[in-house]
Amino acid sequence: MRLVESPHYSDAALSVYMKVKALGLRPEGCTAGIATLASYLNVSPSTVQRGLAQLRAAAPDGVIELPDSRRRSLRGGCGTTARRRVRPLRPTERFIWLPVAASEHLRPRLLRAYAVISYAVVRGIPLTEGALADFLRHHSGRRAGQALTSEAAGRIVDELAASGWISVHRRAGSRGRHLFLIHDRQQANHSPVLDDRSGPQPDERSLANKEDLRIDRPENDAMPVPPAVGEVPVDKAVENRRTTPRPTGTPGNHALRAGSKIPSPTTHTTGANPYRGPQLTFSARLHTVLAPVRFLLSKINTYVQRRIGQEIARQLDDGTQVQRLQARLTQRLAQTLLADIQDPGRWLLGVALPRWGCADPDCESGTRWSTGTDCRACREKIMERAEARREATAADTVRSSEAGLQNIPPARPRPAVLQVLECCPDCDRPHRPGNSGLCASCRPHPAPVPQPAPAAVIGIGCRGHGGTCGRPAPQGLCWRCRIESETGTAGAKRDPGGTPKAPHL
Repeated sequence: MRLVESPHYSDAALSVYMKVKALGLRPEGCTAGIATLASYLNVSPSTVQRGLAQLRAAAPDGVIELPDSRRRSLRGGCGTTARRRVRPLRPTERFIWLPVAASEHLRPRLLRAYAVISYAVVRGIPLTEGALADFLRHHSGRRAGQALTSEAAGRIVDELAASGWISVHRRAGSRGRHLFLIHDRQQANHSPVLDDRSGPQPDERSLANKEDLRIDRPENDAMPVPPAVGEVPVDKAVENRRTTPRPTGTPGNHALRAGSKIPSPTTHTTGANPYRGPQLTFSARLHTVLAPVRFLLSKINTYVQRRIGQEIARQLDDGTQVQRLQARLTQRLAQTLLADIQDPGRWLLGVALPRWGCADPDCESGTRWSTGTDCRACREKIMERAEARREATAADTVRSSEAGLQNIPPARPRPAVLQVLECCPDCDRPHRPGNSGLCASCRPHPAPVPQPAPAAVIGIGCRGHGGTCGRPAPQGLCWRCRIESETGTAGAKRDPGGTPKAPHL
């Protein structure tokens, strides 16, 4: 009902939402193309595109009704239809169950009125034509955003009653209001409204100026090649094979016979399956981001390079800075050995480009990009996991001790789980292969043992020069007096008074 009551969404958005949600209940989601959805809803493809654009964009309240809309590609690189799923409803939201067939038989304006009337009948709310007109608004022209008049709402009620989806008892309700009855399916003897017309009268409809060829339906598609040859390409390749006939001598012109060698559709040989996609070009900002890993691009095929460019462009459009992506690639490359990168494309898409961190967009592997400080949420999460591991270890220890005291064999240990990477119990820093326990930063270091200082020699001086030298000499003579005694130069020295000194032995 949020989508029905909000003036932000057009009438066509409700029709597209109902059909996409119904098809999205399948395990593979809604995989119908835009032209197929237009054929189901009996509107033009441009109307479906406008409805999808409104559902994918954020409303004024910040809610996105179609958050999951992913483009897909075949193995050969050719694009195919997208996979779409609407957001799950919260338990507190107001809603109304509507038959999906109503979106196919009612034009968007009538479908919105049918949803409002159904909700009022289910909730027991008296509804007037004036109150119904408040939910139906103009979405183009000079009166865009304004509500319809009561007279226009009355014509819509009459048209709904004529279509067979509701029954109206005039002035049979409370205080002379109309009494509405809702039908789960269209009543017999009524012709559905199948056009997306512009005026209420038949002579006021828009004239078509271009034929809409819906060529994506299975019954309109011709078989381009036999299924045994390989996967069927789409888009331009199908048109080329239709217009240009295959030479008669080629093996693909006939079905394969028994005993013939069937080529594998995933095997790509040189010259056998050349690349038929558009020429690959990178913008200046993509070249700047891929500067640290540019030498790996030569080992990647064109299809994977396009996937890498699309992933970088998506992150840049979401607000990620070019410098941040470049720094991320540089850091991931510095932490990885080149010999370990067996598949460069898979490494770039799965390891180098994804953001690691918490839900905060500013978090980059546990560090806030804007400030360079540690992310508080990541740090608290690491501490919680470390505390949980310590509590589990303590509980196992207590359980083992109690089992030993009561002479009860401990419980059978759980089967060992192969752990690819072990981390430090305190700081969650990953260990090198083969290491375990605390890391070098968290491991307690023993206090250094003080070494005894050498005993100071007190009162030992040089005995040279008749005991007047006085220099420290643990061996008896200092180095100067020892040299003088060995060379005999002491006799040549005289004191200031002129009396020669005897050599000291």
